[in-house]
Amino acid sequence: MYVVLTVLSIFPVLITGQVFRILLGEGVELRAQGRRQASSFVEIPAVRGAILDRAGRILAVDVGRYELALDPTVNGFTPEAAASFFEKLSDLTGRPASSFRRQVRNRTSRRYVVLLQNLNEQQKETVDSWDVPGVVLQAEFARRYNYGQTASHVLGHVDTDGKGIAGLEAYYDETLRGVPGRRAVKRDRLNAIKAFVGGSVTEPRHGESIVLTIDLVRQTILEEELARGVEETGAKWGTAIAMDPRTGAVLAMANVPTYDANRPAAFPQDAHRNRAVTDRYEPGSTFKLVAAVAAVDQGVFRPDDMIDTGPGWLSFGGRPMKDTHPHGRLTLAEAIAVSSNVALAKVGVSLKPGVMYQYARNLGFGLPTWIDLPGEVGGLLKKPSRWSRTTQSRLSIGYEVDVTPLQVLTAYSALANGGLLIHPFVVAERRDATGEV
Repeated sequence: MYVVLTVLSIFPVLITGQVFRILLGEGVELRAQGRRQASSFVEIPAVRGAILDRAGRILAVDVGRYELALDPTVNGFTPEAAASFFEKLSDLTGRPASSFRRQVRNRTSRRYVVLLQNLNEQQKETVDSWDVPGVVLQAEFARRYNYGQTASHVLGHVDTDGKGIAGLEAYYDETLRGVPGRRAVKRDRLNAIKAFVGGSVTEPRHGESIVLTIDLVRQTILEEELARGVEETGAKWGTAIAMDPRTGAVLAMANVPTYDANRPAAFPQDAHRNRAVTDRYEPGSTFKLVAAVAAVDQGVFRPDDMIDTGPGWLSFGGRPMKDTHPHGRLTLAEAIAVSSNVALAKVGVSLKPGVMYQYARNLGFGLPTWIDLPGEVGGLLKKPSRWSRTTQSRLSIGYEVDVTPLQVLTAYSALANGGLLIHPFVVAERRDATGEV
């Protein structure tokens, strides 16, 4: 019994010695570690940059909403400060001050209590000006597209986290989204957040805004006319682009079917496609430009040279080619005007295959245009080594080749501006939060 009591009496001595050892040897580091564990940061979201048309009309913008919370346990939140604060809140919101007092009194945990949600920017700035200890204003932003379906394929949309996933929102996501800030807070042993009066605050760097080459009025007209055309012809889809041929600035870009960027999930995925850059098709007669340009530029034909189209059909590579009706003898200029398949096929086969291919490449076919929009495809242009006996005649009238609508427009722009292949673009300027370009 004496031995047991002696051993038991040693334990308090050992425990006391360990306490002093920790206190004197590790106390400073452990206290610092405790402060680090008790402190934390909450993110202050950055405002996503706006998207404006060329006239400065706001097409897409972040709409801010704020949550107001209060930690009534912080130093400085005295009964007098509380009474003044609740009265000001009552004047701001129209709710009685007693309801705010009741919320604070009946809070279920030591964590701060949320008093209000969905405060607008003006209300948030008013509360900020009161400089009340213990008040925490947490921002939340939602993306709004002010004109609904207008230019939705160009603008694109964001996901629930505010990240761009289509259109310009995706292509310029890094530019638009900015860099979040952070605010220091305290956490208790239950991990509940408490206000940290005087804690460090790193302000967010808000995103840049972008100004488009697109004009809202032109865009609206183009969309209306395209929708009418698709309906009248019974087409499954349609696309239209308006572009300045001298600069490559896209003035309008429309697609049917379309969707509302505010509610993208309410529309089928097929309606989200910007077919002006993502879809390939056989261009047909619009591609006759290539054969005509190559022949004239190489001196093989002049616009007033005569071409005999015979009875309206001719065999090329063992396969017949027909016009809609016989045209007889035509000049090259007349053949283009009436879109004669036979005449342009004769023009095409008069060229060396390598020449025909090189002019098609020089006009931008088989390559992306590198427009600042996501999802662009480069089209399909076979090399001469892969041509069949009929390829050159068919290529002359726009078959055995795949293009995008934007490639065709870019090629015609080169014809219109004296032969310069331009680079299409939809963003004219980037502006920081202060408006500097």
